[in-house]
Amino acid sequence: MSHATLRALAAPTAPAQAAPAVAPSHHHRPHLYSRPVRMSDLDPMNHVNNVRLLEMIQDAHVDFFYLQHGHPGQPGQAVSVRVIYARHELDYTEALDLRPEPAVISTTVGTVRRSSFELTSRITRGDRVFCTCVSTCVAYDPVARRTRRLEDDELAVLARHAACDCRPSA
Repeated sequence: MSHATLRALAAPTAPAQAAPAVAPSHHHRPHLYSRPVRMSDLDPMNHVNNVRLLEMIQDAHVDFFYLQHGHPGQPGQAVSVRVIYARHELDYTEALDLRPEPAVISTTVGTVRRSSFELTSRITRGDRVFCTCVSTCVAYDPVARRTRRLEDDELAVLARHAACDCRPSA
């Protein structure tokens, strides 16, 4: 399944209306990212290596932050990383193996603060959950080499995929 197909499945069916800066929580939907399992992902037991599971989640986060339509990254341009990871907490629930159908990484936004936020990502195939990861992300200024406040456009992206009210807390 392509990224465009996954996004179409996740899109609301009602016509879009002018949304406030932070939409009500019932309009939020997860960010979906599809990725095939590759031979290079497998360990000697023919299961996806735990490090590769984290890489799959990070691939989904790159798509979430930088590659989606309407984000700052454009084809042919280098992308300036503006978010760094402070923490990952992973729960491995089942071994992911090689199959024709891709794994789907579903990501929602949790707690949002002035300069940080949490993402919850689940690697699934059908109804089976293989790994859940809670990542703490920090807004970062690469020029000043320090943390910064989240900007309005970033908060809008976070709000689209939030599992909560996305207004920054203290």
